[in-house]
Amino acid sequence: MVITDIMMPVMDGKAAILVLKKLNPEVKIIAASGLTANGEITAPSDLGVEAFLTKPYTAAKLLKALASALR
Repeated sequence: MVITDIMMPVMDGKAAILVLKKLNPEVKIIAASGLTANGEITAPSDLGVEAFLTKPYTAAKLLKALASALR
């Protein structure tokens, strides 16, 4: 399980997700971001992540996403 932010220095989250999936196609990934585009959350739906969390998120939302992704 990997939890990553979409916006990171050096290698952004989208690039990191692609590398992780190449290294292990079975890896489970939860992505998070606080950025929006035109008032909507920018979710990497085309990258095959198991869940997407919008910031700020609660511990309960993180736990729910983890439980769902690990099924």
